[in-house]
Amino acid sequence: MKTPTKAIGYVCDIPVPHTDLVIRKEDQRARILKYAEQENLELVCIFEDEEFIEDCAQRPGVQKLMSCKESYDVVLVERAWALSRRMKDLKAFIEKLDRKGAQLMASSYLWDCVSQHVRQHYYREEKKQKAAAKQAREAA
Repeated sequence: MKTPTKAIGYVCDIPVPHTDLVIRKEDQRARILKYAEQENLELVCIFEDEEFIEDCAQRPGVQKLMSCKESYDVVLVERAWALSRRMKDLKAFIEKLDRKGAQLMASSYLWDCVSQHVRQHYYREEKKQKAAAKQAREAA
């Protein structure tokens, strides 16, 4: 995968299950902006939703994000949970990004199953690309 340079962001208040805690979108926005600056990512816009709906495809902000006409190589979130905690929904979102030639990136490095799945998806893709490149070099 090429080094990402241009990103669009996404934030949504994230309720923490079985508590009255909420990971506020203002805090997520600050972390995304800091991460983009540290990683030299041009953050062209940040989409947001007022309400967390587990099926992220039903959220207006996510729908706007997916129809964004700006060119980008990354959708930057503070954590994968900003989109969904359900792998089925997150996988569908990632597959749409793959078709657009973009990837999902989180500014926070977390160890929950969802976050690890996202990292493993891109790790496997990178491994496949490196193997294909090696095969092409050996065949030449």
